[in-house]
Amino acid sequence: MEALRTLFPASDFTLLAAILALPALGALVNGLFGKRLGKEGVRLMALAALGGSFLASVLTYLLLPAEGKLTWTAWRWISIQGRMGQSIPIDVAFSVDALSGTMMLVITGVGFLIHLYSSEYMKNDPGFHRFFAYLNLFCFAMLTLVMGDNLAMLFVGWEGVGLCSYLLIGFWYGEDKNAAAGKKAFIVNRIGDFGLLVAMALIVYYVGTLRFDGIQSGASSLLQNVKIWPIGNMSSGTLPGFLHFLLPEQPVTILAATAVGLMVFLGCAGKSAQIPLYIWLPDAMAGPTPVSALIHAATMVTAGVYLVARLSAVFVLSPAALAVVAVTGALTALLAATIGLFQNDLKKVLAYSTVSQLGYMFIGVGVGAFAAGFFHVFTHAFFKACLFLGAGSVIHAIHVRIHDTDRSQDMGNMGGLKAYMPITRWTYLIACFAIAGLPILGSGFWSKDEILWKAFTVDIMAVSAPGVSQWMWPSWLGRAIYWAGVTGAVFTSFYMFRSYFRTFHGEFRGWKIDPTWKDPGHGHGHDDHGHDDHHEEHGEITGPVPHESPLPMTIPLMVLAAFSIGAGFLVAEPIHVAPLAHKLEPVFALSSRAIRQREGTEGLLFPMMLPGIAAFLAGTVGAMVVYQNRRGEPERRFATMFPRLHRLIYDKWRIDELYDATVVGMVDALADIFTIADKWIVDGILAKFTAALVGFFGTVLRAFQTGRVQVYAAAMVLGLVGVGWFMVKPHADATVNDEALRRSGEVKLSAAPGLGYSYRWDTPGVSETTFAKTTEHTVKLDPGETKDVTLRVRNAWGSESSETFTLTRPAGGRRGATEPGALPAPQPPTLPTGTIPAERIPDLIQPKGLQ
Repeated sequence: MEALRTLFPASDFTLLAAILALPALGALVNGLFGKRLGKEGVRLMALAALGGSFLASVLTYLLLPAEGKLTWTAWRWISIQGRMGQSIPIDVAFSVDALSGTMMLVITGVGFLIHLYSSEYMKNDPGFHRFFAYLNLFCFAMLTLVMGDNLAMLFVGWEGVGLCSYLLIGFWYGEDKNAAAGKKAFIVNRIGDFGLLVAMALIVYYVGTLRFDGIQSGASSLLQNVKIWPIGNMSSGTLPGFLHFLLPEQPVTILAATAVGLMVFLGCAGKSAQIPLYIWLPDAMAGPTPVSALIHAATMVTAGVYLVARLSAVFVLSPAALAVVAVTGALTALLAATIGLFQNDLKKVLAYSTVSQLGYMFIGVGVGAFAAGFFHVFTHAFFKACLFLGAGSVIHAIHVRIHDTDRSQDMGNMGGLKAYMPITRWTYLIACFAIAGLPILGSGFWSKDEILWKAFTVDIMAVSAPGVSQWMWPSWLGRAIYWAGVTGAVFTSFYMFRSYFRTFHGEFRGWKIDPTWKDPGHGHGHDDHGHDDHHEEHGEITGPVPHESPLPMTIPLMVLAAFSIGAGFLVAEPIHVAPLAHKLEPVFALSSRAIRQREGTEGLLFPMMLPGIAAFLAGTVGAMVVYQNRRGEPERRFATMFPRLHRLIYDKWRIDELYDATVVGMVDALADIFTIADKWIVDGILAKFTAALVGFFGTVLRAFQTGRVQVYAAAMVLGLVGVGWFMVKPHADATVNDEALRRSGEVKLSAAPGLGYSYRWDTPGVSETTFAKTTEHTVKLDPGETKDVTLRVRNAWGSESSETFTLTRPAGGRRGATEPGALPAPQPPTLPTGTIPAERIPDLIQPKGLQ
């Protein structure tokens, strides 16, 4: 180890470059040369790339110092200017501490198992090489996200996983619903990304850096008030009267830390599928099942939890932001758990389970238990990946005979598979125990109950600052979140074991088993989606004996099932076995100072575990009674007695329909308005009218542009005649000079010269009788007097022209309004508004030049 530390110093740990470069290389090679390499070559390239990255990640984790981190800077990217004029460098830099190092192991370790599983699961898909290029690219983007040493690099990875998610969810883009699911995920995540961008701008403005170390050390700069209303010069008075009640009359301020926390959480809610932006994740099940295991269970959807944990030093400054995170997590956990109760699509059940478990993670980080929330990210990666891959194994078996995608995922076409798929059955059962919280042996028991315990005992202290007042958590909030979590745990146990019993117990409902059945020629793999047969036989069909999946699919299941049990002992606080917690302590050392245990709860650790255990037993036993003993009859009776409620829950509380009627409908209406504007204004007026106008003038000009010399000569003659007429006609024009009007009352007029011009000036009482060459004429005005002066001009050909000028001298010697030749009177000086120093008042009253 010492030799490796010498080879890779902590401040220039170039091994991080290898961890990033290997999956990027795999994506490049498979993307460009995959078809030529063949499926075996693509498999080898993808597995070697991620396997090598995993080994390097393990070595990096072993070399981590007890405190501090390993860093590597590639190059200086850009520099931006802060509000104080300082230069803020943004580097392409990466670092690893206990938090990001653990995430690296999850990404590369679980990712490798999913790559191995996919190599068999997708072997008959025509887009095999494209699929693995996307998977490798996704792992590269996710590693960039967690290894970035600053928010800018994290955002690069953040957008990268969003792009890869879009590509993988819509992988089978030949079907409209799959392409629509990919677009839905992409668009909803862009809403969250807006919040993250705003948060980054606020951090740059107030803290002056995007480096995580700098944000942590300078987080106190966020303890100042920020005005959020009125915006600029806007006020309630600028709004229509019927909207006045919406906005307060007085200015509204919030803490800068609260603004940053809420904007960060908006980004996290989009990426990690929290209310109200959770709607994309269930639709993401349109992608291949390994995609669900990798992106929507083990990595991308947990990026939001990772970011909140990474910025824990900011969140602990704002109890209000933490409350929003925790309450949103609790509501999401409950809502998604209720939707999972009656779903029939096996992948949809797991999708809503993921949304619900993400809610528990946000409860953890929201109550200030950042290590506990992150630990649930860790355990969830194993048992949820195991569940998704187990579901994929089942779907792989069903797809042998039922080639329709939706029907092959319907639990109504499963049942009794424990006799045919023992490895899949046992690994799926172990993962169900883990997520439901089987005491001691289920990893979810340790992580989820740790979160609930922290929620019940939390006491978040407000950080004080001069002139800053903080909102404090009411005493009941933590306990309310605890009981919401316990209720959600009951639902979790129920719907997970409902899926288990309906899939593996009872009688097989897929088809009538015929051991002599032969495949008529359809590809064996589930993922021949490019050739799905959606015209399945109706009524009873016959098919082969269902069989267990091949080793490349069952080996990852067994490894993940083992970690679903063993991972819980990495943070088993009640029995004082918590090596991962000790590893994470330096990361959250600063943040933990703002969190303390509520008085009077010191001896309640083991008693408060009983409700969690009771929730596990209630859900598990309830599912066993309903679906194992009574074959689902209570659910059918419930649907008969309460059809509207059952249908409402089955329809996911019709949240998507609500969005379609409001947000989507509003956007569609706005799009229709702009479509009409584009059609009639842009196309109709700006394009077609202007084109018609140009065409009209072109038609007119074509009548003259005949190419005949006679026509052009005639036009030249007409032009010369016009110019000659202008030159022959006299023009009476003069300039008026009234500079001496105030002093002597004199106004001087100067006539414009011309060829052979002679002039005559006529004023009241004085009229010249002859024309002369005199171009200037002076008029004397008394105060208050007005005179009309007429200029007559005769040219060399005897033609005449005239122009009259009205001159006025204001009474009292001031300049007044004029006709031609007079000047307006000056206005009195305007005093500036606001407070004026007394010594400036004389200068403002007495204008310069009039002393």
